[in-house]
This record gives sequence, C-alpha cells and structure tokens, in this order.
Amino acid sequence: MKAIYPLVVRACEKALEGYLPTICTDPENLYRGTLDNQFNWLMEPGTGSGLSGRCCTLYSCKESKYYRDPALLTYVENACDMILRTAHPDGTNDFLATNYYTPATFELIEFCRGYKNFVSHMEKTEREIAVQGKMKQAIGHWANGCLNGGFHTPNHRWVESAAMAMCYNILGWPALMNKINSYLSEGIDCDEYGEFTERSMGTYNPVNVNAMLIMAEELNKPELLEYARRNMDLTFHYLEADGTIFTRNSRRQDSGQDRVFPCHIWFHLYLWAGDLFGDSRYLKFACQMVQDAIDNGLGAPAYLWLYLERPQLKELDPDLTGAELPSSYHAFYPNSRILRVRKGDFSYTLLSRNPDFMHVKFGSKTMTLRMCSSFFAVAQFEPETIEKTETGYRMSFRGHGEYKGLFPEPPASPDWDRMDHSLRPVIHSCDLDYTLDITDLEDGVSLHIRVDNTPRVPFKLEFVLPAGVKLETDQVVLTTTENGELTIKQGDMSVEDTSRACVVTVRGLFAEHTYHRNMRGSVPPRAGSFTVYSTGFSPIDRTVELRFSKRSHSKPIHEPV
Repeated sequence: MKAIYPLVVRACEKALEGYLPTICTDPENLYRGTLDNQFNWLMEPGTGSGLSGRCCTLYSCKESKYYRDPALLTYVENACDMILRTAHPDGTNDFLATNYYTPATFELIEFCRGYKNFVSHMEKTEREIAVQGKMKQAIGHWANGCLNGGFHTPNHRWVESAAMAMCYNILGWPALMNKINSYLSEGIDCDEYGEFTERSMGTYNPVNVNAMLIMAEELNKPELLEYARRNMDLTFHYLEADGTIFTRNSRRQDSGQDRVFPCHIWFHLYLWAGDLFGDSRYLKFACQMVQDAIDNGLGAPAYLWLYLERPQLKELDPDLTGAELPSSYHAFYPNSRILRVRKGDFSYTLLSRNPDFMHVKFGSKTMTLRMCSSFFAVAQFEPETIEKTETGYRMSFRGHGEYKGLFPEPPASPDWDRMDHSLRPVIHSCDLDYTLDITDLEDGVSLHIRVDNTPRVPFKLEFVLPAGVKLETDQVVLTTTENGELTIKQGDMSVEDTSRACVVTVRGLFAEHTYHRNMRGSVPPRAGSFTVYSTGFSPIDRTVELRFSKRSHSKPIHEPV
C-alpha cells in the first residue's frame, strides 16, 4: 500500500539498527556473525538468517538510507560463514532454546527472501557476485538439512515444504521437489471452515497461510491458494473490537494470551493476498492492523521484502470506502469446538474441552466464566462438545465418583500395585451432571445452569475479571484489583471498561456459601485477576443473563444497576 510503504521502510531500518549492536564479532566465538541475545545469552544460528534477509532487502531498496551500503554485505558474508560453520555436516541446525538437529526451515524462508531481493536488484559487481555465491552455498547447506531432517508438529511440514520450494528455484535439486510432493501427498490439514490442526490464530495459522502462498507461487500450484483464502476468511470471525485477535482456542503457545494484536504476524499476508486476489477486505484489514499497531505503541510492520517482490504495492492506493470487515457475526465451528458471537464492541465465545468455557469481551477487557463443584475432585466443568439445539447451544459434563469394597477372596499378594482391583465390588457409585443451555439475546446471552443427580454438593460459578474494571452492584462500587474476590449474595452486577464505555450487566447472581477459592478439584484462581463468585448447593437450576450496553453519560451513583 502506498501510504504504508514509507512506514515499512523505516520499520525495517529500525529493526536493522536494533540488530547491529548485538552482532557477535568475537573472532574466537563459534557463533560470530549471528546475534547475541542479551536476555538469555544464547546465540542462535537462525538469527543470522534474519539479519542477512534484512540486510539484503535494505541494500536493494532505493528508498532506504542503507541502499547499496557495502557494510551490509559484510554482515551478510559473516552470517553465511557462521551458518556454514555451525550447521551439522548433514545440514541440520541446533535451535539452542529447544530443538536439535532440526531443519532450518523458518530461517531458510527469511534467508531466501533476502537472497531473492538481492539478486533481482543487484548491479552484478564483483563484490555482489561473491556475496551471492556465498549465500547460495549457505542455502545449499541448509537445504541439505531439509532433505536429511524431519518434523514434529503439523505446521512444520508446510514450512519445510515452502522453504524447499524456494530452495528448489534457486538450486534446482530434484530431491527437494520429491520431498515436497511426498508431504503434499498427505493432504493439507485444513477443514471445510478453513481451520488448521493447531488452531493457532496468534502464531501457526499465519505460518501455514504464509507457506501456502509461498508454495502456490514458487511451485505454480494455484490450488493451494484456496487453503490460504479459507483460513484468512475464517480469521475475520476471530477479530475483536479493540483490534486484537481471539487466540484462547489455540492448541499451541498462544492459547494463554489475552490481547494479541495481529499486525506483526498477519499484515503481510493480507497485503499479499489482497493484491493477489483483488480483495478489498484484505487490503482494508491490512491498513487497519497497521493503524491499530501504531496506536498501541507496537510500531509499523517491517515486511519490506514483500514490496520489493511485488513492486506494484508501492503505488497501490485503492478506494476502500466500500470494503467492510464483519463487526457482528454468529459463527459456530464444530470441528474446532468453538462458538464465536460478536455484537459490535462486545463478543462472547464458547469453548469445549476447556475449564474456561466462556469468554466475554467488552471493549478491551475480557471476563472469563468457570464452574466447579466439590465432588470427588472431578467436577470442574469442562464439557466435551458444544451441541446445537433448537433454541441455541448446550454444553454438558458428568463427574463420577465411587468407592471400592473388599475382595471376594484375599489377594495373592499384599503389594497394592500388584492387586487386581477390578475384582473389588463398586459401592455407592454416584454422578453429578451439569447441563448448560445457552440462548443468544439481541443485547447479550442467557445461561440456564442445571446441576443435579447427587444432592447437597457445593457449587460455584466464577466470573474472572482483569484488574482495573469498574464493578458495580446496587450497594457497592469498586475497581477490581489483582488477586481480589467478591461473593454477591443476590441481585445483579455491572462491569465496565471505562476507557470504552462498554458495560456488561450480569443478572441473577446468588450465593449460599463461600467455599469457592480453594474448592477441592477446581482450577486455581487466575493469578493477577479478580474473581466474582456465585455459589449454591445441588440441585442447581438458575438462569444468569449477560446484557451488553454502552454508557452514554455519567450515571448517578444512587441509580440501581
């Protein structure tokens, strides 16, 4: 995009300027030429690829102050020497933070992008030709690592295939294409809704989309674009009003993150695909991500390589006034076990197989719901599925408890671990059943909670809030604090993100005991959060409503919630 291009150039320059003071120059150090991580004192060979890619791209960019700067070529040469020096003889690499004898797949993609930028813009001076040869030698060494190495997560197959595709077009090795085709023969793990196996909106979904776009282009396989498009369309249903993306359904490390801004992981993909597909929605989202990132102090993205590969982007200035991103939707994805409902500045999400079964977003704040009962330490509500019903959705869970009796005959050994305990009779088998019916409301959502089958079991419903939320009942006004709690005996409460005037009113609260924070069998309180409890004893038959509204003026403190 034309308006964003100067920001991207400067962001790339700033990234390089952050790298330069950390380059290892110790002549006795094995890793000289890569970056010295000042946080953990590890020097990863892979960071040399990022340095090289950045140097090559800025060297090739006429709009950069580093255009044709010969010092950048020295950094590239040193990084290439480091790659050749530190890789294993079979071309695999060590990622010191976790993986050993691993193919340098992510690193190869960065390195090859820099190589492509460099080769397509160089003037073929003697120095440039020498650097090109050294880079090609490093690419060959790491390409051997792809041929000799393996993978251990689903996305690595596609990252490796994308890296090998780029290497194939540089080196021309048939073995690379053979391995790519073998991976592709397994089929792409993207379902009909566009979701990949790892469901990682904040990390590995963009990695997979990137791999699909690369392979489609490098291998002339346009059929792979469908997987990229499908996942990118799905991503729109994970966007929140504050510019973040919902990641708590991920099966990878981004699952525990609350506020993930997508710019530095998704921007280049929507810009690339928006130009490729002529999709104004994608381009508008790319612009919106940059603005959100800048507004939140995260800076502009540094994907300069894309502008050099697709120079038409430098002048692209489309009219996006008619492009609309979804701000209200109702999306159920049974394969991913998730329901996403957004209503403007508010959203709610249902998750199965997760004790945090519901998340309510209001403005920039998130309220998480949990349920548990003190029943043999096995009754933390964690429903297996989300079932669609005539009125909405249902989530169910059963906790089971029992005792064992005496053996019919004395065991052969007194060793407890060698006894056949299946021969013991079962005594006092009992179950505790949860049924949660969810009904969408025009301005919120209704939860009908039933817990029964075993009577007089202590129960709790938790509303987990971040610190700094305004909480109000008919009697109390407070600001939530870290590790605080409140039990509301009856009535309603409202919680507000005061920075955005977004209010959630929770109706139908109740309390019959305060055995909640340390209830046996429940997940511990979330560190740094404030928890509101509703409590009772089975049988439970309660309806709790969550109503969404925007505060339009200051409300007198004496008015009821």
